Amino acid sequence: MQKLNFIQDLASPHNNVLLKEVNADKNINLELWYCNEKPSQYEWKEDLTNAIKPAKIYKPKTIDFKFLWHCIKASYNGEKFLIVGWQNINTRLLFILFCLLRRPYNVWFDFPQDNASRNLLKKILREFFYFILKISKAKVFCVGKMTVDYFKNRGFNEQRLINLPIFVEITKTQEDYLPHKKDIHKKYNINNSDILLSSGSRLIYDKGYDILIDAINLLPEEVKKHIKCVIVGKGEERENLLAQIKKYSLEENIFMQEWLEFDDFQALIACSNIFIHPCRFDAFGGTIFAHSLSTPVIGSVGAGAAFDRIKNGENGYLYKNNDYKELAKILQECILDKDKLNLLGKNARKTAELWHPSIGNKILQENLI
Repeated sequence: MQKLNFIQDLASPHNNVLLKEVNADKNINLELWYCNEKPSQYEWKEDLTNAIKPAKIYKPKTIDFKFLWHCIKASYNGEKFLIVGWQNINTRLLFILFCLLRRPYNVWFDFPQDNASRNLLKKILREFFYFILKISKAKVFCVGKMTVDYFKNRGFNEQRLINLPIFVEITKTQEDYLPHKKDIHKKYNINNSDILLSSGSRLIYDKGYDILIDAINLLPEEVKKHIKCVIVGKGEERENLLAQIKKYSLEENIFMQEWLEFDDFQALIACSNIFIHPCRFDAFGGTIFAHSLSTPVIGSVGAGAAFDRIKNGENGYLYKNNDYKELAKILQECILDKDKLNLLGKNARKTAELWHPSIGNKILQENLI
């Protein structure tokens, strides 16, 4: 039995979907390591840290010699490592130690945020760690094609880059959530003749919700009056978005929902006619949830999951990010053809089934070093 050490700062719902499959594999002995057992920045009710199996905790801010020694010793005993990012002192030291000792290891990266504000020292350190990774005996698992291309452009050997996207549970279907439809329609004053659009994530500029609002505003009045759109999320752009909705007099069409429990968000998506993924940039994102619930997606090419999964006219539509006029045109065409929407939804579910979480475990087992 192969032992796999999975190392991350804190547990997350989407990673737990994959880890559940890995843990069920009889050929794998999974050991979980986190540096934060009860993160305060997220409102998860479930104990994600220990949901798969009891996890081990290493120190987040000071050097954890015991943890580092365990990892080095375990690597010489043939154990494998999958490290998610390099956000704390111990994972950074582990990168350096594995590089110097020429130990094989694996990393898993979301799309790196190079444009984030950093001082000169942080920029130098960041480049140093990319250099360490490049000369290490390491495989780089990437969340989506956009991340694969990012590392190619940084000069990484393509043979070391593996597309390992985010996975979601697909055990629940649209039918499981349809009993919620009546309450959702009542909450947002939706009539049977209306079209429900859903969207949601952090309310930041890159997520492009202002583009969605611009697109809805551009629709003909006869179409617009039948549009109900719910945007779910918190963030710094909330007040700007509310002001934009008011400016266009769309208060009866677009609703800002600050927070929903995940299952309630799933219900909203499942009961929607279309899910909109309007990002200027998103490393991966909500397209995968919509597809799993038979909801077609209109997404920008800047949204990683939309770029990876949408086939134009088959399970949704892609448009150029920032182009609210193209988004409005696609929206109008979809709204006027409900039979087409039903077909897109069926194909969306088929797409999700092609990416069952067991595929993630298969990708790992075939590529871990």
